[in-house]
Amino acid sequence: MFKALSSCLLLALSAGQAHAQDDGALRNTFYLGAGNARADGPFENDDTPFSIGFMHQLAGSRMVLGFDLGAEGTMLDSTWGQDSQPEQGTSYNLLLGGNLLDSGRFRADAALLAGVREAAADCPDSYLGFQCYADSDPDTDYKGNFGGVLTVSVDRLTLGLRATGESTQMVAGFRF
Repeated sequence: MFKALSSCLLLALSAGQAHAQDDGALRNTFYLGAGNARADGPFENDDTPFSIGFMHQLAGSRMVLGFDLGAEGTMLDSTWGQDSQPEQGTSYNLLLGGNLLDSGRFRADAALLAGVREAAADCPDSYLGFQCYADSDPDTDYKGNFGGVLTVSVDRLTLGLRATGESTQMVAGFRF
């Protein structure tokens, strides 16, 4: 009886330790993306958009949180003596989603992307070569940025798709 109890206790402890090691392993995803811009007219920027992002699955939950920075969309730049020059804008985004599948080796995550992107930058012209008059900061207008991120991982390699109203990008990264 003592051997059976000690064997059960040892088995339970080893299973708990394996679960504890598993709990913190490979819950983070880092990715880089690049793709195609939505360019509808002559005042739209069509530079290649790119992004960098990070996602983290909360311990004991399927919830995934993260952030994403992107160079996408059009910002009308009226600084450095320009007048509404189409430039690539920067977007600042949060990710909220969930883990769809996790079989250890294979994993799939999906997240909604919501944030803001630069739409316009304007300031009085400088006569001394500064970006703005008296070296002041430009007034920047922002618009909403919405979309989604879907990633599929095999072991540590991650591939996926990031889509917003401004661009569609393929993403590649790694889990750690």
